[in-house]
Amino acid sequence: MKYIYIQPICEVGEELLGYLVIKLEGIYGYPCRIAPPFRVPESSYSADRDQYNAEIIVEKIMEKMPINAEKLLCVVDVDLFVPDLNFVFGLAAGNAAIISLARLRPEYYGEKENEYLFRERTLKEAIHELGHTFGLHHCHDIRCIMHFSNRLEDTDIKGPGFCEVCSARIRRK
Repeated sequence: MKYIYIQPICEVGEELLGYLVIKLEGIYGYPCRIAPPFRVPESSYSADRDQYNAEIIVEKIMEKMPINAEKLLCVVDVDLFVPDLNFVFGLAAGNAAIISLARLRPEYYGEKENEYLFRERTLKEAIHELGHTFGLHHCHDIRCIMHFSNRLEDTDIKGPGFCEVCSARIRRK
């Protein structure tokens, strides 16, 4: 049997991981498992930016991907970037993806803590990045989960699901 593994990197709350397991199983139809946590690779840190390179982390994670993994979703609570971009909420490469919790919290922007909003943003980014691992590209429909999020407002306006076109594509995978 193949699984979607959720890989916490450093400290990620068990409640949030459990929430992702339940939701992602229902959306993608694969059972989900939580992998043991491990540390952020030191080589991914950029002191100049005070951020972590998402590409390096995904590359390192793919080396440890379980044999029975269909997909691997890393969840990290550090600020991520890729070269040429100020930050990213997540990144997918091959069968692995990563999402960062750092910029999904309202408190990051000086707003009041809102656990519901934080969980919904996290779920949307998880669905989006896993969608890429299943071969989906960015969608022009701003309500589709596969629409590109350049800023947090883009994530908030999206629904948690796929548009008709992306739904049809994901069913064929």
